[in-house]
Amino acid sequence: MGETIDMTAWTLVTGGAQGLGAAICRILANREYALVIHYRDSADDAEQLAAYCRSLGVAAECCFGDFTTTAGVQTFLDHYRSRFPETQYLVNNVGNFKAGSPLLTPIDEWLDLFQVNVFATVAIVQGLISSIVAQQGAIVNIGLTGVGRYHADTYCGAYSAAKAALWQATRSLAKELAPQQVRVNMVSPGYMERSIDKPSCQQNLPMGREAKLSEVADAVAYLLSASSLYITGQNIEVAGAVRL
Repeated sequence: MGETIDMTAWTLVTGGAQGLGAAICRILANREYALVIHYRDSADDAEQLAAYCRSLGVAAECCFGDFTTTAGVQTFLDHYRSRFPETQYLVNNVGNFKAGSPLLTPIDEWLDLFQVNVFATVAIVQGLISSIVAQQGAIVNIGLTGVGRYHADTYCGAYSAAKAALWQATRSLAKELAPQQVRVNMVSPGYMERSIDKPSCQQNLPMGREAKLSEVADAVAYLLSASSLYITGQNIEVAGAVRL
């Protein structure tokens, strides 16, 4: 007998094993989404999270992928689609961060930032879109607060440029996929409770605190839900007035 193919309509969360990705998975599991938790270096965390999701009565699986090269993304897609042929929702959470002036950031680091934050995201959308369209699903990309206002940035200029490119890709995909009833949106956190570049003093934050991971995850869940069926091409900032 051949291998049984699981026809569950899955939700893929990239970078789902830790941090914000894990918070998104927990929120979605509590809302009964069947989850595929993508990871690269955090296999144990991914498995523990999948076990937690299963304890809530939902399907949850893990899938390895290295998005640092085009070939790595394609290998992931080939493996993922063979295991999970039906994908309804996609959360592109994975991303790498680099602080530093654009002038002093080496070109190979610029390329790395665009590869993981932009090119991998677009490639995964392209690779899964036929199933997402068939399921009339939705896509949420994780952005950066202020990305739509194009403030000059010398603190993390290359990273900001990559997220700005992702925002434009989000808008373009939203318009292209609207006739197929597929929504594409962005959620952009400010400083979160586990951010690696938090201000040295809470007084520098307008609301006096960072965002909870669960607050950002709630915005993602909203944009996947039936409550947002006419919302597409939008960016929700969960930032407590940072960078306004």
